[in-house]
Amino acid sequence: MDSFYECIIAGGPQHGLVFRRPADARHSTPLAVVTDDGQLCTPAARKFGSRVVLLHPQATGEQFRTILAA
Repeated sequence: MDSFYECIIAGGPQHGLVFRRPADARHSTPLAVVTDDGQLCTPAARKFGSRVVLLHPQATGEQFRTILAA
């Protein structure tokens, strides 16, 4: 059975977007995504095991806290 990371974007044009990325121990890939505006969102926090918050460079503190609280 495959395992996945559930990624949530905080800030930017895709704020709140949730997507799943496969977790493959043999081929470690960084958990990062480029949003529609061309900015790189990188991991900022881990929630509940395999849930990861990706932070947009222009995210506000309020946007980040909102995602963490959800």
